[in-house]
Amino acid sequence: AIENARLFQQSDLISEFVHELRTPLSSLSTATYLLLRPEMSQEQRDQIINNIHNETMRLNALASSFLDLARLESGRVQFRKSVFSLADLMYECKDVMSSKAIEDNIQLRVESPEGLPLLEADRDKIKQVLLNLLSNAVKYNRPNGTVMLRAEAKENEMVIYIQDTGIGIPDEALPHLFQKFYRVREHEARTSGTGLGLSICKQIIHGHGGRIEVRSKIGVGTVFMIYMPRLSTTVPRDDNAPAKKANRK
Repeated sequence: AIENARLFQQSDLISEFVHELRTPLSSLSTATYLLLRPEMSQEQRDQIINNIHNETMRLNALASSFLDLARLESGRVQFRKSVFSLADLMYECKDVMSSKAIEDNIQLRVESPEGLPLLEADRDKIKQVLLNLLSNAVKYNRPNGTVMLRAEAKENEMVIYIQDTGIGIPDEALPHLFQKFYRVREHEARTSGTGLGLSICKQIIHGHGGRIEVRSKIGVGTVFMIYMPRLSTTVPRDDNAPAKKANRK
């Protein structure tokens, strides 16, 4: 019964994926047809070529995200857990996103209390989640906006907050936010995306025994909250993790 349920789930995912492929493939088909018409000006040809490039990049991102999600949902992903400093990872993610934040005139800040406990998880996967959420926080922010990445330790769990001062998400969209291929209608014209990023984040966090939640208010901003289990015992830190930075700003 479990195997049949997985097969049905994979079949539904493939059906949704094929449905999502139709739009970019249709755009590519139309673009190539127009390029064959001799009356097209060079300016029009350049625009069509640019559209083909954008749709090709979109297809590549869609295929990569689909494979990630399919592996996660099928249970074939083996998390490579280690014990590492969450604070170090947060500053590392800030460094990765800093150039994009500066380009969009967004202030990116990190806040972690002294003595924040170590985290036991797949470091690369948690980094993938944080970068995805930070990217969205920058992408859907406003000029001169702020993105805050912070963490705190509670009795039985660690909580990571990704908070922005962006345009916000409508109340009716919040229950659907982690569904596959779902995109907020109000955001579609602002930027492109696959609609799989948040689904992948949810699968990764759930695979670690955690959970992810979201709160948002139109015109005020959005905050994602990641709850991860705390270490039950003291375990040595991962020696392969990047060294702790001496100077953080």
